[in-house]
Amino acid sequence: MLFCERCGVSFLWTAEEQRQQEDPGNAKPDRCPGCRLLLAVAGRERGVVKWYNERKRYGFVTRTGGSEIFAHRSNFDGMGRVQPGDLVEFAVGQGEKGLMAVDVRLLAQPEKSSDG
Repeated sequence: MLFCERCGVSFLWTAEEQRQQEDPGNAKPDRCPGCRLLLAVAGRERGVVKWYNERKRYGFVTRTGGSEIFAHRSNFDGMGRVQPGDLVEFAVGQGEKGLMAVDVRLLAQPEKSSDG
C-alpha cells in the first residue's frame, strides 16, 4: 500500500499500472490515481483546446490561469482529431514568435451530447 504525497490517501499500485510503465525500473507513483488525473506532472501544464483550425494546422490552448498559448499540429503527440474542449497536458517551449505548447497529449475529450 502506498500513500499519496499530495492528499495523504492510501492507494494500491496495481499490477496493470506496473505493466504499463515503459521502464520496469521506474519508481512507484508518489500520487494517488485521483491526484495523478487532476494534476499535471512537474514541468508540464494542463489546458483546454480553445479553438483549432484543421486546415491551417494550429490553434490555441487556454492555460489553467486563463491565458492562451499557441499550439501547432506537429506538437500534438499521437492525437487524432483535435477539437475545442479537449483537455490536454503539455510542456511550454519557445517558438519563432514566442511561447508555444509542445509535446501535447490528450487527457480527455468532452462528452458528446445526445439531442433527443
